Amino acid sequence: MSELQDKLRAATGGRKFVRWILPGIAAVILFRGAVTGGFGLVEIEPGEAAVVYNTTGLAVFGDPARVIREQGTFTFIPWLQRVEKLDIRPQVLLMEGDTDSDLNHVRRLTVRANDGSRLWFDRLEIHYQANPAAADHVIGRNGRGDGYKGRALAVHSREILRNEFGRYPFLDVADPSTYGQATSAAKNALNGRLEPYGIIVTQIITPKPRFRQEVEEAIEQRQSARQEVEVQKEKRLRLSKQRERKVFDVKQNKNGEEKALLAQLEGLQKEAENGAVATKREADKYFINETAQCQAERDSLITRAKANEQAYRKDAQALAAKINAVGTRGSDVLNLEIAEHVFPQLQRIKATPYVPPASPIDIRHIDRK
Repeated sequence: MSELQDKLRAATGGRKFVRWILPGIAAVILFRGAVTGGFGLVEIEPGEAAVVYNTTGLAVFGDPARVIREQGTFTFIPWLQRVEKLDIRPQVLLMEGDTDSDLNHVRRLTVRANDGSRLWFDRLEIHYQANPAAADHVIGRNGRGDGYKGRALAVHSREILRNEFGRYPFLDVADPSTYGQATSAAKNALNGRLEPYGIIVTQIITPKPRFRQEVEEAIEQRQSARQEVEVQKEKRLRLSKQRERKVFDVKQNKNGEEKALLAQLEGLQKEAENGAVATKREADKYFINETAQCQAERDSLITRAKANEQAYRKDAQALAAKINAVGTRGSDVLNLEIAEHVFPQLQRIKATPYVPPASPIDIRHIDRK
């Protein structure tokens, strides 16, 4: 029972404290606002963000830092809270000239290439803005107002741009594709570096880099040589296309000629085939005719041979009979034949009987005339 009474007394005392103390605090705040001329109102205009800081450290007065991104009029508790406004409009950091004019206009960017040559940019622009969602980080790491421009943006931008462009020799940096690539790499690296600071780089515009006079002349000579190389490449490409077109035309013509020749050869082949068929037909006809003629002649000769055989057989039989008859007659037949055939020939022969000399003649004593 006593514990319950103690709790009731403590609760009653707390309510009394709230009832008497809080009005006192409110009166002090109103008195301070009246003295200082501010009554806890802040106007956030377009292109601005605000951060409300709890200066007491007590949770009853809100978070340690609260970002306000909406436009309009907002209230805060003076002396217990502090409001810092931040410009979040897109801005341009200009690197130009030999001196720093203001936070958004600093001296030009100079770079030392990796071959030791020096180059610079007459006018380089970095488009940026503070991240509205990270306004508390921007102020917390760089201070109030435009402190982030000089403490973070200009320093890191110059360092990273020098690093990215300093990777190349001067001849490569003079190539638009190379310094365009270096610009893109610098933008990515710069955003990575400035992200903890609450700064966003949206674009970096880099002009053509400048060099000393002798370096400029060397670059111009190289560019002239490259242009001449490109001209020769273009000429070579044009000649190559002309060659391809001419080769195509020749192929087309030759294909037409080939087709015409093939058609002609096919016609000749057809004619030859027709001629072969006709020749074969004539040969077959000739073969049939000659075969029939030869067969008829053969049959005729066989018939004639058979007839001659019969006749010769009869002649042989007659001759045999005659021979047999002669043989039966004996020598009379021979005398008859001689008388019929030899004696008529003897009548046509004339001869003088020859008498041999009685004594031999010596040819040495024959007179020679």
